[in-house]
Amino acid sequence: MSLRILDDIVHTVGVVHRHCILIARQDSDLSRQMKRAINSVGLNAGEGLSARAGNRTARLESAMASGREVILGLRIAGAAGYLDAERVAREVDSVDRIVATLYKLAYRPR
Repeated sequence: MSLRILDDIVHTVGVVHRHCILIARQDSDLSRQMKRAINSVGLNAGEGLSARAGNRTARLESAMASGREVILGLRIAGAAGYLDAERVAREVDSVDRIVATLYKLAYRPR
């Protein structure tokens, strides 16, 4: 099964990692935490989408929580002046769409 959301996640992981290079120049801790969180989105989503029942929901919930962590990390990076507002808004929107899609997949009626 190939879902577009997985391609979107992989693309977004790459974009966030590139932003983390810029963030790391000013705040290496924030950069590392954001990289761990965005990786967690991808890995937990991949695992959850191939799991069944309770494990599926648990992994997708973990992916969504990590996505929300990335969103806040991006907003913090913007507030601190590490990233420009346009870049932050664009990536927050991308990650938010991923979280929303994962929510639909986790809680859709079967």
